[in-house]
Amino acid sequence: MHDPPILFAAFVIGLIFGSFFSMLSWRWPRKLIAEYEGNEVPPILDLKTRSQCLACHTELPPTRLIPLFSWLASRGRCHACGTPISLRYPLIELATALLTVLAVYQFGMTLQGALAVAFSWLLLLITVIDLEHQLILDALSLPLLWLGLVASAFGWWSISAQEAIFGAALGYLILWGTYWVFRLVTGKEGMGYGDFKLLAALGAWFGPEAIPALILISALSGLVIQLSLRLIGRGSVRFAFGPYLALAGLMWLYWGEAINRQLLMP
Repeated sequence: MHDPPILFAAFVIGLIFGSFFSMLSWRWPRKLIAEYEGNEVPPILDLKTRSQCLACHTELPPTRLIPLFSWLASRGRCHACGTPISLRYPLIELATALLTVLAVYQFGMTLQGALAVAFSWLLLLITVIDLEHQLILDALSLPLLWLGLVASAFGWWSISAQEAIFGAALGYLILWGTYWVFRLVTGKEGMGYGDFKLLAALGAWFGPEAIPALILISALSGLVIQLSLRLIGRGSVRFAFGPYLALAGLMWLYWGEAINRQLLMP
């Protein structure tokens, strides 16, 4: 789908939802963590509360809520107190818009296109929250899993229901088995259960044949990025693996056939 008005509309819709995702990904995990730890939840974490400056708590007027452009117009500062506004907000908005355009460009205004958009949005939310909190919420990974299973069951996606079920089971069991082998050998936990569920969700979308490639892509990308960060003094021993699985899932969504051909080359 290369129609410029359609792609522009997809971009705008992505920006709007991206603005919501930037708020949701900041408040939601903090609210859940506070509740889990038995702490009082600050009013600013209420999902129904209007957006406000984190420094001076001034509520943002409607003119300051235009995704991306409000941040650019204010030069990344609060209009009331001048405190810098985190770059995370426009970046999430822009990423959501670009992922929406890419899905529509690749799949068009079709049911598959809508599924690709939902798939991309859920992975983006998972990535942001896992990067910031090393936490993959079941409320995101499980809907991603079930959406893949339902789409295949009704013939809305490119794999069969049987492939989706086997893919989900294989994805979960491989990381689950790796976790326990690593724990028995070292006495340490190498990853969280959220990673198992995320790979299971990807298996439900792409089937069992994609699992080895997804693990390879995520492991290699994680290795390269973490080594690069260590070279500039920003790497860490403990890091979130979910974003690399999400990256592998997005790569497979658009270039899976090409990647598979390369891996199968003699």
